[in-house]
Order: sequence, then C-alpha cells, then structure tokens
Amino acid sequence: MLRPFLLVGVGGSGGKTLRVIREDLQRRLAQAGWTGDLPQAWQFVHVDVPTHADGNDRDLPAQLPARDYKGLVSTGLDYRTIDSALLQTPGERLRDAVATWRPDPNKVNVPASKGAGQYRTLGRIIAVAGLDRISDALNGARRALTGAEVAGELADVSRLLGGTTSSVAADPTVIVVSSIAGGSGAGAVIDVCDAIRSFADKWADESVGFLYAPDVFDYLPDEARRGVRPNSLATLAELLNGYWNSLGPSEATTELFARYGVTLGGSDRRSGPRYPFLVGARNSSVTYRTQNDIYRAMGRSIASWVASAALQDSFTAFLQGNWASAASSMPDKLPLHSAGTETPFSAIGSARVGLGRDRFADYASEHLARTVVERITREHEKRRAHDDDRTEKQLVRDLAEEVLPGFLSRAALDERGEDRNDIVDALRPETLKEDGLALAAQITQRIRGEMSPKGEKPEWVRDQVIGTVSDRSTEYLDAATAARHARGREWVTTVQDRLGTVTAQQVALSGAAVTEQVLRRVATELDLVRDELQQEAAKYHRWATDVATPVREALADEKSGLVLAASEVVSTAVKAAVRSLWLRAEAELREMAVELVPDLVAGVVEPLATAVRYAHEKLGQERDEQGSPVSLWPEGDVIPVRLRPAPNEFLLDAPDDYPAILADLVQRTTGSQDPLDARRDAELQVMLGVDEIDGTGQHLVRRTTSWVPKDHRLAPSAASVPARAAFSLAAGQGDLLARAGQWLTKEGTRVGAYMAEGLRDHLDPARVSPAEHAARLQRFENQLGAALQAAEPLVSINPGVLVQVHGQHSARHLNKFGEIPLPDKSPGRSVFRRVLESRDQWSDDIEKSYTDGNGGFIDVFTHLGAPYEPVVFDSLMRPIASDWGAKNKAADSRAEFWRWRRARPLHEFLPLSPEVLDAMIRGWFVAGTLKHLTLGDGAATVYVPEETGVGGKHLPFPSPTLRNLAVDGPEGLAVVLESIVLALVDVNSQESLQPILPYTRLVVLGGAGGVAGDEEDLSVELKRWVLHGENRRPDAPAPTGDAEGRKKQVLDRLDALRASYEGHFAEIARRSEALEFPPTYDLRHQILAALGDLHRAVEALDAAPAGTTVWA
Repeated sequence: MLRPFLLVGVGGSGGKTLRVIREDLQRRLAQAGWTGDLPQAWQFVHVDVPTHADGNDRDLPAQLPARDYKGLVSTGLDYRTIDSALLQTPGERLRDAVATWRPDPNKVNVPASKGAGQYRTLGRIIAVAGLDRISDALNGARRALTGAEVAGELADVSRLLGGTTSSVAADPTVIVVSSIAGGSGAGAVIDVCDAIRSFADKWADESVGFLYAPDVFDYLPDEARRGVRPNSLATLAELLNGYWNSLGPSEATTELFARYGVTLGGSDRRSGPRYPFLVGARNSSVTYRTQNDIYRAMGRSIASWVASAALQDSFTAFLQGNWASAASSMPDKLPLHSAGTETPFSAIGSARVGLGRDRFADYASEHLARTVVERITREHEKRRAHDDDRTEKQLVRDLAEEVLPGFLSRAALDERGEDRNDIVDALRPETLKEDGLALAAQITQRIRGEMSPKGEKPEWVRDQVIGTVSDRSTEYLDAATAARHARGREWVTTVQDRLGTVTAQQVALSGAAVTEQVLRRVATELDLVRDELQQEAAKYHRWATDVATPVREALADEKSGLVLAASEVVSTAVKAAVRSLWLRAEAELREMAVELVPDLVAGVVEPLATAVRYAHEKLGQERDEQGSPVSLWPEGDVIPVRLRPAPNEFLLDAPDDYPAILADLVQRTTGSQDPLDARRDAELQVMLGVDEIDGTGQHLVRRTTSWVPKDHRLAPSAASVPARAAFSLAAGQGDLLARAGQWLTKEGTRVGAYMAEGLRDHLDPARVSPAEHAARLQRFENQLGAALQAAEPLVSINPGVLVQVHGQHSARHLNKFGEIPLPDKSPGRSVFRRVLESRDQWSDDIEKSYTDGNGGFIDVFTHLGAPYEPVVFDSLMRPIASDWGAKNKAADSRAEFWRWRRARPLHEFLPLSPEVLDAMIRGWFVAGTLKHLTLGDGAATVYVPEETGVGGKHLPFPSPTLRNLAVDGPEGLAVVLESIVLALVDVNSQESLQPILPYTRLVVLGGAGGVAGDEEDLSVELKRWVLHGENRRPDAPAPTGDAEGRKKQVLDRLDALRASYEGHFAEIARRSEALEFPPTYDLRHQILAALGDLHRAVEALDAAPAGTTVWA
C-alpha cells in the first residue's frame, strides 16, 4: 500500500517544486476517479520568508492552498524588528550562537517581507525567529498524516491506482526540497530538517533532502544570481558539518531552538537531511534550459514516488538498508571526517516513457477552452464582414436585434400582439375554459329543470340566466384566481430555469456581448408588453361587464315567444353569460401578468444581464491580461514549450501530432462530417457542459438565489420574502478548462476511449494492424532506451576527481522502476527486458514492478550506487570556482562574495566531523611548534613531507582567504580553517588532492581523530621531536638542549599560547553587543581544549626513561 508523505518545500525553489508535485498528483487521482482534495496522508508545507508566496511564474502550476504556506515575515515587518526580537533575552548562550555571523541590522536594507535578498545569513536569522511558526506548521501536518483516517484513505487511493491495500499505514516518508543557492531556502533548510527531527518519531530522523545545485541557475544573468554561488559554498559546508556531527547540537543552538518551542535531541545527533541528494541542471544526456524546467521534472518525479508503491518499496529499501553501508565503506582520501563515517552526497535522476496522455490532455483541454473563451468574448466579431465598418457597440446591438425574436420564442416570453401570448398562456389555468363550460352545463340543467313544460318567456329565461350566473360568479372567479396563482407559482420557477438555459444557449451561439444586449432588449420588450397587457385587461373587463346583451341576443332567435326547456337557446344564453365570467378571469389574468412582468424584469432579466456582463468582463480581462493562463493556452497548431515533454520524458505519441489527433477525435466524437461543424459542436458542448446543446440542461449559467415575486400569493411558501434572483456564469478560465477536461475523458465517447488507453492496450496486437503494432513496438523500444539514458542522476560528475578522491573510474548508478503496466503476455514486456539486458541493467527485482494495470507510462528513478564527497560534483563546484575566481582579486569583491553567507558558529559551519576539527586545531599548534608553519602577509603554508621516501615541500593554504584578516594574528587559525571550503573548490577545479593536503597535514600532526591521523593520543612527530630531536622538515632549525629542555620549551610555548588566547577571548567577551565578533571566538573552547590536551600529553612524556623494556 502507498505510504504517507510529508512534503516540505523550503524557499522559492522548494515551493515551486511542491506546486508541480501537487498538480501532478491531482491529475493522477482525477484520472483514476478520485474526487475531492488530496488525501490527508499527503501533507504539503511550504516555508519561505515572504509574507505571501511569490514566484507566480506563467509556466508553473498555481500556488499551493494558503493553508499550506507558512510565510515567516508578517506584512510591514522589517529586518531590524526581527533582529531585535531575536535578541530580546541576551546572554552568553545567544552570543555563542550568533555573535560571529549575525549581520549588523543597521546595514541591512533588504525588505524582509519580500525575501532574504539572496543573503542566506538573513534567511537563517528570519528562519530562527520564525521557528515557532515553522514548528506549528510541521506539527499540524504531522497530526494530519498520522490521523486515524489516513490508513483508510491510503487504501482507497492505492486501490484506485491499482495497488494493494492494508489496514495499517506504513511510517511516513519525509521529503525536504530546497535550493542550496538562495537566501531563504539555503538559510533555513537545515533548521527545517531539525525541526522535523524534533518530533518524537523514528521516521522524523529519516528525512530525504533534494537540494538544487548552483548550476541550476547558471542560465540567469549575473545580476540575478549574485549570491547563488557563495550561498552554495556556505550551505555545503554547514550541510557537511551537520551530516558528520556526532556530538549533537551545541548548547547555544539547543537553547536558541528551545526559545521557540523546538526541542533538539533524539537518537540521531546529526543535523540537516539524513539522506541528501543533489540535483543539478544536466547529466551526460540531458540539459535543462531553466530552473522551472528542472522543478517540473523533479516535481513529476517526486509525484511518481508518492503515487507508486513499487518505487516506495525499492527506494525506501535502499535508503534504510544500503545507504549507510555503501557510504561508510566508500574509500575517501579527503581529511574531512573520521574513518568509518559516511560519505555525504548522492544524486538522483529520473525519466519517463509513456503515451503522454496527460500532456495531450493539457494541450487538448486548453486548446478547446481557448476557443470557447474566444466564442464567449469575441463571437460577435466573427460575424463582421471584411468591409463592415460598424463600431463594435453598433455591431453588437444589430446582432442582438436579429436574434431577439428567437430568444423570446425559446424563452416563452413572446407576448407582442394578440396572436402571441406566451406569458398569458403560461399563467392561464389549464382548465379555465373547461371549468366555464362545466359551470354553464350545471346552470343550464338547473334552469331547464325550473322551466314550465310549456316554456317560458324570454325575459324570464334572461333573468334566470343572468341571476344564476351572477350567483355562481364568486365561486367560479375564486376558483379561477386560486388556479391562476398556482399556475403563477409554477411559472415563477420554470421561467427562471428556462431563462437561465436559453441565456446559456444564447451565449454559446452569439457570445456574451450580444447575449447581454439581448437581455437588455428583453427588459425593454417586456415593458412594452406590460402596456399591451394593461390595454387587453381593460378590454376584457369592458366585455365582461356587458352580460345582458349577449344573453338577449341569444334568446332573440326564439320566434314563438316562449322558450322551451329543451331549446338550444337556453344553453347558448347560459354560455354567453358564463363567458362574461371567463372574460373577467382573462382580464384578471392579464392584470396579474401586468404586475408580474416588471417584477420578472427586475428580479430575473436584469440580474441575468448583469451576470452575463460581469462574466464577459472578467473573462475578457483573463483573456487579455499579459501572462494570464488564458493568454498562454495554445492556439492554432502551435504547441507551447511548457506543454512539450521535459528532456527526461519520452512519449510514444509525438506532441507535434497533437493538433491532428485532436481534430480527428473531435470529428469522430461529435459525429459531424464537416471539421468546422465538429469543432463548433465540441466547443458548445464544452461551454454548456452537456452533449445536447438544444436540450434543457446546461452548466454555464447558475442560479445562486431564486426570484421571489412581490406578490406574496405567488411566493413558494408563506415564509418566503420578495427577492431578486442572483446568477453567476461558470465561464471563468478554471471553469472552462475543467469542462474541457471532462469532455475529453467522458466514458462512452471516442475521445474518452483514447484518453483511457494505457500502455497495455496501446501495445496489444489485437487492437491494431500488424504493421501499426510493429511500428508501436519499435517506437516503444527506442523511447525506452532514450529514457534509460536520460534517467542518469542529474549531476555532472568529474571522473578525474572521482578517481583521486574515491578511487573509482566511473560513477555507478542504480535503476528503480515504478509500476510497469505490461502484462505477462504483452509483447511490450519482452521488449522492456531486452532493452535493459542490452544495457546490463536488468535484475530479477524488476519483475516485482510488473502489473496488469493499464497505466500510461513507466517511471524510472536512478540514484548513485553510493554517496560521494561534494568535490566530485562539477554541478556544485564549477559555478563556485568560477565566481570565486572572478572576485578573489580585490579585497572589496572578496568581502562582498562572503558577506552574509555563513549562518552558524564556526564549529557548526566547518565541513568537518568534530574529531577531525579537534585534530586540525591540535595540528596547527604542533606545526607551529615544529616550525612547519609559515604565516606571512595574507598567506599561510605548512610543510608537507612526501608520502614515500624523504623530502617534502611547503604547501599553501588557500590564498587569498575568505576573510580579509591577517593569518599571522589571533584570527589566523579560524581564517585558515574557514577557508577549507576554498580548498575543496580547488580540488575539483585542479582535479588534484594537493589543495587539501595542507589540511590533511594538520590532521596528521594533530594525532588521533583524523582520517590519516596517528593511533596515539599525541602526534608522533611532536613526540619524536621532544624525545629525540627528530624533525621531518630537513631545513628546520636544529633543536637545542636535551629532551627535558625540549619538553620544557614545548610546555612553555603552549602555556604562552594559552595565555595569549585567553586574553584575546576575554577582551572579545567584554563587548556589549553580540555583533561582528571575530571568528576565532567560536573556536575558543576547542582551541583551549587542544592546548590543554597537548600540554598534558607532552607533560606525560618520559624524557629520560630509567631503562629499556623488552617486548619481543
């Protein structure tokens, strides 16, 4: 079953990658039938400095939901305020944590709410001050992904994606994505990892870090990446320090975190990500053009990991089962960490081979949606002849006038003239005439029963008819009124529905501008209708008041003077009298319509027109706004770059064929023979969201509030109050894009079948001709081979340095596959195995990734077979070397290069394990004692003997150094140690170990604790010099005196050094503000401890042994 994931993006690069991951997962789940938001088991947290997430790049997905973003700086907050808050409780611990690297707030002119300005030191200060907010966000995500419902949700998702299920969820996987080159992310990424590590969960110690190298930003102009490379150098050092930290966080750092509610500690004493992976801009086969290209590639790759149980099982097994053994057994000639500890950096790559239906879906949905946008906003202009010089406003008016009659007819509002009575007919009770005839029959029967057999005079009949009808009039008219109100209530509902539907259809046919004008004309038309209805009502009232005349006329036909009961004139007279009631009811019907029509205009027609106008204006803005999503949607046959496959995606359907494929699918889906008619039908179906555009259903116009007339008798309930209707049009860019996507994937359609096709079906010989099947297999084989080549870890590795440092001639990488949807008898399976075997990359473990599902792609992940030292990676070192080489000539440019880059005390910055640092400090003082160290004006060298034989030479430490401080003064040791990062850069650029040999020499001289150190607690060379006067530097001054004299000389020197440093540190400590302390202050404990260790060791030497002990 799939695992829970905590996905954390730090800084802009991390956030952009998370956006790609989220969009890709949403697409995968939607295609599988998942509805709603992503499952709780996949938690996203974006941590960055700006108040609101920035980086709204046109070629990237939308920002994460606001709940997933944690901005560390509130609106209007400046850096000085943040710095002041950090220093509210000053003390020695806080001074120890920040004094040597904290920027002077009075010199910081970067608006904090906008970011860290590519200064990672500022980024870290802001991150530390926001640790409570970071911790809150991370803890909220932790609670969500460990909730009781997580296992059930993951089981549902796993089932949808074709995987197995379980009742128990595995431990979450933590992925942290950041650049090491920026200000915000590079300054905060280690602290974010440590905040996660503070959870009381074992899995929180196992974070995987994807870290973008500086070459990702090489394409930017110099002014846009001025801090990228020095930031990378500083981040690299601090990552290495944390990775090799065996002592845990310092007391100062622990206290600093505790101030913000984060408790450091736990079983893993290291800092930063447990498994750091570098991500560069290129490998031997693929080069990415921009950073966003890389974010998209990595985001999709990580999404594949999140959504693939096969990848999770294999990759997690490597991390937990193989990383430590491979890293700790890797040969390593750099003197940075103790023997047996792990090499630090791996690298990751990925590729995909597949049908590319997701990319086609993006293209096709956007292409359809784009033309629907044009239909809504500019359809009227399509009706303009080439020589038509009417203004746009006049053109819209004229077109509206043309379509108005049809609109009124479809809306059943055509009421002009005596022969068109849509409203009156809709309001008239269905049985009004029948009720009148029934009443006439009753009255006729009654009068005939009261008549003499010999007949009655016409006057008597007339009076009886008029009197009886008058007696029954109230009953008839009340019933007619009640029925009329019932019909009115029905009409109030149906007219709103019908108007919404007809308006949607009119927008589809004529566009929004014409439709709005049509509705405005409907309102004017109904005003005229109201006047006509008033006139008609008055006429009917006049006719209804004259009852006697039509009765008398009916009886006048009787010539005998008497009217017999059986005479037809009795019935005729009664009908004539009852007709007066019907005429009155008709008059009252029109009077109700007279009151209802203006209410309809105000309550429905005008709100509809307003909604159409708003939708038109909004969509027009979205269409015309530079950089808007709509403006980026494809038109014609052009495939935008962002919709083309990434360099590591290899598709079986060529993107250049997308226009032809879409046109063919549209024609086959709509059934229209003419391509233009087919496209029109598809656009109307997308716009309305229905298959039958002439039907009653539609999803364009939505009624959010219903119209309730002012006449309470027509209200739906007694509790209803008069109200205008409210409408909205689902015509925004997101609405149209969504309906286009639904149209593409609808089951039972030709286009839906195409979209649902997977690799299994695509490579099935029973579905296509033999020739086409052979072509498909060949295309699959070619693209698979290309994908495997492109999937190499995305870094540039320097083979010369690899040999020098690790003794390997090439970097081996391992493949991990997601689900491979090729069934047992699929010809594609044999092709897949043959390709891997030809590359010597097949293993039986790959069999576990085969599935019988119908997925559309195969993902391949790669990683280095073992982690390496950073000097091996050109992606990391070459950009730094280039920048330092351009800026190291002048003191000012050197100062700017290193200004506000280091963001930790020196003992938490230096890329050394604690034991190696201690050995180097001891070695510095031993070298000075043995006269192996020369300190000049801005340069330092140390004597390095040849590895074999005799002789040696003085080799320089990096010069110039990172700091413009004298190396022959009290800061010399710290300056030289801090500049070890430059030696690492030189190892790469020179493809030689020589730049690092001076530091290796210090480790040797320092005794135990180093990779190349001695096994004894004291440097052998110092011991031999004290006891025997031996010195490996042949031209060193000859020692004077005996062993006791040399011993005393060393002890005196160590005492003098200790006194000097103690005085220096005491003077620094008297400073009132934790600001701009010299770097040696960070190493005061280690320096004094080293001097003490050496003093005790020399003091313990027996310079004049009493006798000789024989051991063999």
